[in-house]
Amino acid sequence: MTEIDWVITKDVISIIGTISAIVIGVVGLTTWRRQLRGTNEYELAKKAVMGAYEVQQAIQSVRDPLLYLSTEEVEAGRKLEEEQRIYDKRMKLLFSKWAELQAIRLECKVIWSSDGHDCFDNVRKCIGELKGAIWLHFWMKGAYAGPGVEVDNSPDRRKKNDKIVYFVSDDDDFSKKLYEAIKEVEDFFTPKVRSK
Repeated sequence: MTEIDWVITKDVISIIGTISAIVIGVVGLTTWRRQLRGTNEYELAKKAVMGAYEVQQAIQSVRDPLLYLSTEEVEAGRKLEEEQRIYDKRMKLLFSKWAELQAIRLECKVIWSSDGHDCFDNVRKCIGELKGAIWLHFWMKGAYAGPGVEVDNSPDRRKKNDKIVYFVSDDDDFSKKLYEAIKEVEDFFTPKVRSK
């Protein structure tokens, strides 16, 4: 019978234990890294959808036809300036929400390339269209026209512009366009949120 060399056996078992520990550590770290990446992507997708909803809400708030004009300003003959002040305040809130979403949008571009970035394009276009319509709204009221400048504020032009400026219902044309723009964001990110 052969005698067992305990020194060599101890070294072999020690080497096998060390290699096993390293393999388990690498597998554990890889799994943790994958889980962390998935969690980060989930959080970013959730922030993107939530941010889009906040921008949608801010756009519809800008379009709210109800204005609380200051009595003092109206009585002082500054009704138009007061209306501009209210719209300016609403637009600043919208631009603030859009700026927050822009930061998220850039992060999305890093992770999901152009697809994660471009799905917001129609939301941006809605903001631009609303901004232009509000400018035109005040132009037609004579806010930016100097003395002697003739402003085309025909009823048809005003009516067409008012369809953008004023929220009527979720079924008005601009609301539908905005809904479709938000849906593009939802369609891209919702599967990433739901899969978690």
